[in-house]
Amino acid sequence: PLAISRLDSATVSTTCFCTPGMLISSYALLKKNPKPTTDEVKKAIEGNLCRCTGYVAIIKAILHASEMI
Repeated sequence: PLAISRLDSATVSTTCFCTPGMLISSYALLKKNPKPTTDEVKKAIEGNLCRCTGYVAIIKAILHASEMI
């Protein structure tokens, strides 16, 4: 919940189209691996398409959320 709220509060998407998939993917990753590497985050979200951010902000938000767990 804390990690999800952190990801949700980060300004990572302008359309929010990808947000549900990113939230579910990041939740599953952080539940399984609370301290993922950047490569592990990239692998976890690779099935989600986001045209807004280039994934950089999303990856940073997930890594930041992992620090809060």
